[in-house]
Amino acid sequence: MSTTISRPVACFVLALTLWYAAAVAAFAAPPAVHARAYILVNPATGEVLASRNPDMRLPMASTTKMMTALTVVTATSDDDTATVPAEAASPGESSAGLVAGERISIGDLLTGLMVGSGNDAAVTLADHVSGSQARFVALMNRRARTMGLRGTHFANPHGLDQAGHYSTVRDLVTLARAVMAVPRLSTLVGHRHATIPGPGGVGTRRLEGENDLLDIDPDADGVKTGHTNGAGYALAAHARRRGLGVELYAAVIGAPSRDVRAADMKRLLDWGFEHYGSAVVVDPRREYARVPVRDRDGVFVAVRPSGAAVRAPLRLGVPVVESLALPQMVDGDTAAGHRLGTLVVRQGRRTLATRPLVAATDVAGAGFFDRVTSSLEGLVP
Repeated sequence: MSTTISRPVACFVLALTLWYAAAVAAFAAPPAVHARAYILVNPATGEVLASRNPDMRLPMASTTKMMTALTVVTATSDDDTATVPAEAASPGESSAGLVAGERISIGDLLTGLMVGSGNDAAVTLADHVSGSQARFVALMNRRARTMGLRGTHFANPHGLDQAGHYSTVRDLVTLARAVMAVPRLSTLVGHRHATIPGPGGVGTRRLEGENDLLDIDPDADGVKTGHTNGAGYALAAHARRRGLGVELYAAVIGAPSRDVRAADMKRLLDWGFEHYGSAVVVDPRREYARVPVRDRDGVFVAVRPSGAAVRAPLRLGVPVVESLALPQMVDGDTAAGHRLGTLVVRQGRRTLATRPLVAATDVAGAGFFDRVTSSLEGLVP
C-alpha cells in the first residue's frame, strides 16, 4: 500500500531577494501600452499576463502575412519556382521589388514576404499556390477555422485595409506561435535585413524590415510587423530569455507610430520576464522523505530522487507543490537506488518535473530478534 503526500514548498533554492522582487512584480501594473489592443502570453502555461481588448476585431495590416506564409509552406518547397504575375504590382505600398514575368524561388518569395513584407510577394505566392487570390484567401480562412481563430477573417493575402479583413491580438499570438514552429519561417523572421537575387538572377535586391524591436531587444527574434491607416502600427512578437528558460509572445494593434510600437513592446516583454525566476525544483542531494522499514522498529530509509537536478522557470509568487507517492513501509534487503515511488513537482496547472524516488542507502532485512520483537508488539493490545 502506498500513500501520496502533496505539500507546498517555498522554492528553497531561490534567494529571498528574488522572492521579494516577485512580490513587487506581482503587484506592479503593466507598463503603459499606447496601442488600441495588446496581449502578453506565456505559451508554456497559456497564461495571459496582461491585455487590453484582446478579442476586439481590428484591421491587422501585414501581420496577415503570417497566415499567408503558413498557407504557402504546407503546399510548396523552397526550391519550387513561381512566375511573378502582372497583378503583383497592383497592391502597391510595401514591395519586395519583384518584376512581372520573372521566375523566382518560393524560398526567396518567402523572404520577400516575411522580411521585406512585400505585397507583391504575397500576390505572387497566392497565385502560384491557388491560381488566384480569391481561392488562396479561401484556404487562409479554412486554416483560420482549423486553428480556432475565432476573431479572424481574411479578405486578401497581403493585409491592406479591406472590408471583412480583421483579426484580434489574441489570434495574432496564435499565428505567431505557428510561424515560430516552422523552421522555414522562424529562421526568417528574426532578421531585419535580407537579400534575394535580382531579376533573372542578376545582382541582388536588399530587403529591409520594419521590426525595430529586433534592434532594441536582444531577447526578441520575431515575428511580423504591419501598418495601414486602418490598423495603425501592429506587431506580433516573440522573445526568449534564455537565462530564465522563459519565452513570451505579445501582440499589439493600433500603436500610434513605429517607434512607439517597438518601445512599448520592449517594455511589455521586459515587464513579463520580471515575473519569472529560474530555480532547481528537483535536487537529488536532498532527502525528500524517510520511510519506516518493515519489522525494524525505529529504522527508516531515506528517499531521494534519481537522476540529475532539474532546473525550471517559475512564476514568482505562485506556490510550488511537491507530490510524493511512497509506500507506507519498505521491506528489508532493499538496495540503494531501488525505486520506491514518484515525485511530481507542479506550479499551478503546469508540471515542472516528474522523477522516480529511490532508496538513498542499502537497507538490511530484519534479523531474528527484530522479527520476534515485532511479533510480540503486535500481540500487545
